Amino acid sequence: MNSKLRSTSAVVIALVLMGAFAQSFVGDAAAHSNRDGRLQGTWRVQITPTNCQTGAPQPSFPMLLSFHRGGTLTEVIGSPAFLPGQRSIGLGVWSHARGNAYKGVWEGLMLFDSPAPGVFKRGVQRLQFDFEVYGDQLTIASTSQFIDINGNVYASTCASGTGTRFEEAAEDED
Repeated sequence: MNSKLRSTSAVVIALVLMGAFAQSFVGDAAAHSNRDGRLQGTWRVQITPTNCQTGAPQPSFPMLLSFHRGGTLTEVIGSPAFLPGQRSIGLGVWSHARGNAYKGVWEGLMLFDSPAPGVFKRGVQRLQFDFEVYGDQLTIASTSQFIDINGNVYASTCASGTGTRFEEAAEDED
């Protein structure tokens, strides 16, 4: 009887451990495959600036946005409005608003004035974005302010955009 009890206990313990081990794999796979409404990750974005008063669109440009665990973000902008090296990468924070909605705020340093009759002055570009995430797609509404080194806002912009989650390319099988 004692050996039968040990044998049954060993089987029960083995089944419990196998179930717990299998659950950790299933839970992890579900977390990676279900991205609906999740912002964390890197996104390829296309931004279309608009005149805030008239809504008239301006030429669009690419941007990369990375949303890190813990609420920080990194941005690389490809706007032709900036001279090479004129604007730093953007650094900031993001947070969950509700449902599949998020908001972010970040700054990029304007490192030197545009040559005359240029628009941009040394200082900061401060951006505020609202994001809606739908699986591997997102939509954006944003505003930004250009602030000179004395703290004066000298220009404001509005923009909209769309993005696609940056994914690892499938490897070719040779």
